Amino acid sequence: MFRYLWYCSSHCTSTTWCISSSEFSSDFKGMKGYLQNQFPIPSFPALTGFDVAGVVVAVGDGVTRLQVGNAVWASLPTQQGGKPLVMGAYAQYAVIPEAKVGLAPSNLNPLELASMPVVAITGLQALQSLGVKQGDKVLVVGGSGGTGSCAIQIAKRLGAHVTTTCSKKNMDFCKATDVDGVYDCIGETGICSKSNKVLKDGGKFVSIAAWADFFQHKWERGVSGTMLQMDSTNAKTLETLQDMFENGEIKAATTKVFKLENIVDALKEGAKGHTVGKIVIEID
Repeated sequence: MFRYLWYCSSHCTSTTWCISSSEFSSDFKGMKGYLQNQFPIPSFPALTGFDVAGVVVAVGDGVTRLQVGNAVWASLPTQQGGKPLVMGAYAQYAVIPEAKVGLAPSNLNPLELASMPVVAITGLQALQSLGVKQGDKVLVVGGSGGTGSCAIQIAKRLGAHVTTTCSKKNMDFCKATDVDGVYDCIGETGICSKSNKVLKDGGKFVSIAAWADFFQHKWERGVSGTMLQMDSTNAKTLETLQDMFENGEIKAATTKVFKLENIVDALKEGAKGHTVGKIVIEID
């Protein structure tokens, strides 16, 4: 076991002791070289990982919101000052800008906390970008994954009627999120063209992944499709999510836990692409 520690060099940075982290599909894709435009790796060897949950052990001079001893959760930034960063969540310590860190919901344990930042932030910001409100009808494609299961619960909290898709074996998992309807659409291709047909005139489609047909698709009947542009800071979003978790409006979905020394096995498991909920890395 290696101990990683970066000392604060910026007035806007907090140091977090990582109790746990979670595996994200982009980790493995980045290692394979698929995401160099989105998440460029500036140098090698590189330490990967996005999500962290832990306790603040030191703060920079300009930090005003966080204190040593705070239990926090965060999604590590991929860039700072326009320059790419190596994330570094798979370690015992991480340095994170204060604007990226949120106070942890008090009702989640460290493993649950670590499974949520990226997927919960993505789900909430995707729904906010669509302007989802009471009475709207929302289709979440892929409801058994981390982002999908969060998006279902958040959309329900916003008062929407929510339908999702998943394989037959994952239907019970999706039903537990209080979704209104579940369809087994496994084997279908062309998600953009299919979505165009089921959306009403003027409907909206937002994607968190670069589907092969997205950039080639021509939208019709006033339907619009966009790629999600994530907010540059996460503290405000995490504050909103903290309230949702503490009020019982969202529940964490951790399904598999690996020790840090078994990180390779965790990444291989995530690379299979059939994870229900989230894979979590436990760091001693």
